[in-house]
Amino acid sequence: MPPSDSEISEEVLEEGSYHLKGLGLTEAQIAAHFEIPAEAVPALISSYESKLKSGKVGSSEFDRVFWADVKKEAEGDVKLTFLSDKGFHHAWKSELRKLDGPALMAIYEASKDFVGADPNQKFLDYPPPKGYDPLAMDRELRRAVEVVGELLAEKWEEASDEQRPPKL
Repeated sequence: MPPSDSEISEEVLEEGSYHLKGLGLTEAQIAAHFEIPAEAVPALISSYESKLKSGKVGSSEFDRVFWADVKKEAEGDVKLTFLSDKGFHHAWKSELRKLDGPALMAIYEASKDFVGADPNQKFLDYPPPKGYDPLAMDRELRRAVEVVGELLAEKWEEASDEQRPPKL
């Protein structure tokens, strides 16, 4: 029987446990991430290792990168979609944190202007529908505006009076 929408398949648990362990997470952290008992993690890892050895499954660089991204998100580093004068971009919050105040402000303003100009923005306050979300891009940009705003506030607090970026 396939898992319900809220359940994670055994195969994904095995693969995820194996890769996350390889990325330095403890078994307790893996268990907390997947919301499973900590005692189950070693068995999941060894099951995936035996499948690798037998050739039932393969592991690639894509898999490692995917699970590294999952680890980043679990640690609070989110991937954002935002707008600049050159178009749409994707970046991790940690990468945006390295930008200076004027660059962050340009991203903030471009993304905020896009969301503000959308006549459907009033619908962003409602949860997205199941399946296809026609406002997915708007939701991503709205989230980016919030996160970039937080980063600008951090830069504001860190900067001395003469170096402060504009406050929102």
